[in-house]
Amino acid sequence: MIDSFAYLAIATGLYAISKKKMLSFRLWHIASCVSYIIYGILKPATPILISGILFSAIHLFQIYKWRREV
Repeated sequence: MIDSFAYLAIATGLYAISKKKMLSFRLWHIASCVSYIIYGILKPATPILISGILFSAIHLFQIYKWRREV
């Protein structure tokens, strides 16, 4: 059951890199990161948890910056 979050994260991450638009990529990669965060909490796997949080923060910051420019 716990490993299903890791497989979901892999699947959404692969789907994210297939996106041509940057916003779509970032949103799908955030979904992947959320799955990794859940997996990191349940496993527990601290490096995966930390990387999921950091990647999510970077994507959210970039989306925030983009929205301010538009």
